[in-house]
Amino acid sequence: MPYSSSGVGHNGFDRADLHIHTKCSDGIFSPEEIIQKAAKAGLKAISITDHDSVAGIDKAKPLAQQTGVELIPGVEMSSAYKGYDIHILGYFFDYQHSELKRYLDNCRRLRTERAERMVQKLGKMGVKIEIEQIIMKAQNGSVGRPHIAAVLQDGGFVKSFSEAFSKYLGSHSPAYVKSIETHPEEVIRLINEASGLSFLAHPAQNVPDEILRQLISFGLDGLEIIHPSHDTYRQNYYREIANEYFLLFSGGSDYHGLKDQEDNFGHTWIPYEWVSKMKSRLRLADK
Repeated sequence: MPYSSSGVGHNGFDRADLHIHTKCSDGIFSPEEIIQKAAKAGLKAISITDHDSVAGIDKAKPLAQQTGVELIPGVEMSSAYKGYDIHILGYFFDYQHSELKRYLDNCRRLRTERAERMVQKLGKMGVKIEIEQIIMKAQNGSVGRPHIAAVLQDGGFVKSFSEAFSKYLGSHSPAYVKSIETHPEEVIRLINEASGLSFLAHPAQNVPDEILRQLISFGLDGLEIIHPSHDTYRQNYYREIANEYFLLFSGGSDYHGLKDQEDNFGHTWIPYEWVSKMKSRLRLADK
């Protein structure tokens, strides 16, 4: 998307970024540091969407109120459908909702168990690392493959994150273990029960059209249109599909704090008007 250093985007749009990760999952920066960065970049609103975790929301809240950055409750939830990893973004939900909290606590346990199984697989390949190193790298947050990749890099087993994924951790690599296999319809239901909106994350990455349309039939509220992996053609393509099914638009930088992502933060954004439309949809649902 176009960017202007004045803090207001192209055509005078206020800007929002609804896809950001922190240390509470696999990001590098703390929730507080993300708020500082957002304020400096002139973003009007952000959503911290950590993987299967809402721990960063309360940490970010005080500084968000102080700086005037609107903080939208968010999460990126893992699911699986017909062999595909499906990520669902939730927004505006009650993040204290008891059933959702129970589910996310269980996800955290499953993520740690998954990491333990990957450590075992790596060990059989002669790559000796410890689960404690990974948990420490995650700083008690939601454990993910990037934490394993970081430990592999620290140990000199690989030179880069990309090598860690291509050699060991990618979905077709020898140490890979499947992620959380909850049905996406169940994830959408959980977000809905907590009075939130559900969006399919980065559909261009690994969701074929026939799967996309089935996911829409499960009750998605919208699609992530703007994402670093979506070129202009893809943005327009998913916008047309969203319009066809009367779905909302979302998007953001999918920022994790990695050096090669710095150009995305504050530059890959959505107009705040899209956020306003989400709020309107929620108000209609309340009536």
